[in-house]
Amino acid sequence: MINLVFSPPVWERTREVVLGAPAVLLEGHIERDRGSVNMIVHRAHALAGPARAHQPGRFR
Repeated sequence: MINLVFSPPVWERTREVVLGAPAVLLEGHIERDRGSVNMIVHRAHALAGPARAHQPGRFR
């Protein structure tokens, strides 16, 4: 498991992408301390996803 750490300015700048995209590519650096692994996020990029969301139970 890895913790994602956003500074307040980075979160304000990337919040819409992180919460709204179906998949996200994060850029940052890794810090390890006493068994914890943290990624300090610098940038977030939305990745292309399906045109419409999957509807569970709807098969063709």
